[in-house]
Amino acid sequence: MYDFSGKTVLVTGATGLIGSNLCKQILKDPSAKIIALSRNEDKIKKVFCKYLSEPNFSYIASDISTPLSVSEKIDCIFHAASPISGAVISEQPVSVILPNILGIKNCLDFMRAQEEQYGSKGRLIVFSSATVYANAASSDRTVCEDDTECGTKLNAPAAPYSDSKRMSEILATAYHKQYGIDVVIARIGYVYGYCAELPNTAFYSFMKTALHGEDILINNPAMARRDNIYIDDVLSGLLTIYEHGVSGEAYNLSSAGEKGNFAAADEMACVITDIIRQEKLCEKNSTVTYASAVQSRNPGIVLNNAKLKGLGWQLKCSLYDGIRQTMEQYLKEEQL
Repeated sequence: MYDFSGKTVLVTGATGLIGSNLCKQILKDPSAKIIALSRNEDKIKKVFCKYLSEPNFSYIASDISTPLSVSEKIDCIFHAASPISGAVISEQPVSVILPNILGIKNCLDFMRAQEEQYGSKGRLIVFSSATVYANAASSDRTVCEDDTECGTKLNAPAAPYSDSKRMSEILATAYHKQYGIDVVIARIGYVYGYCAELPNTAFYSFMKTALHGEDILINNPAMARRDNIYIDDVLSGLLTIYEHGVSGEAYNLSSAGEKGNFAAADEMACVITDIIRQEKLCEKNSTVTYASAVQSRNPGIVLNNAKLKGLGWQLKCSLYDGIRQTMEQYLKEEQL
């Protein structure tokens, strides 16, 4: 059990997959206070409808690209705010870069000003990404925290996201070195799990299609395998980093491919249809079909998680069980 007794925690990007579940996890401690920050007030009220009248919950409807306006001492910021949709990254790159770069700067400046005002440090947990590890190799490879020598090509479609994440890490560690700000970086794998606001990614599209009894069409048969991780394992990893992470350090928060979690999106689609058939989740079974013949896959990346395990964390959930729990939760909430 992680101790948030009497602490005030600010979560940016609070309506997203990780942010929303993290807020609800911390709120299990009735003496902890959560301030949830997100751009859309209607979305905040929808996601946290059960908590709006609780004295230990409050929210700020604001864009993290603007300076933080909080009038109380914050013990910890979990900085989760960042667009992740492939469509947004491709079509609205500025809307990706600014929240990542200005967002982290605003969090760092707030922590610096707070220390001057109150004389006590807060801890900032920076949410980075597996995308900071570009893979220039011709085959799958495993990376540790120091393996950041490869970057995405500047004209690559994903560069606005991956390179702004890299820059947010550089800025955070610079504030740590120059101003002594207490920052810890979590480089998070590809997260799946229940979210009140359905994320706009392939996995959730496949799940929705299959649960409606429709077949899943795969247009890209060469998708790389990814280091996937279930939301509950992410939450326990973040809380481990919060309590035991060394200031200024980065930690891979990943499955390292264990328990079947190294899988491409189309392979996750196959797991979805297998679960529906085996668990009888809906009346009609769906199938996965490919628009063209399956070719050799693009190379993928596994994130070595030994450093995080050294803090006492362990991965618990398999790909099958994580996807099954995600689907069952959506069916229970009748959100698909």
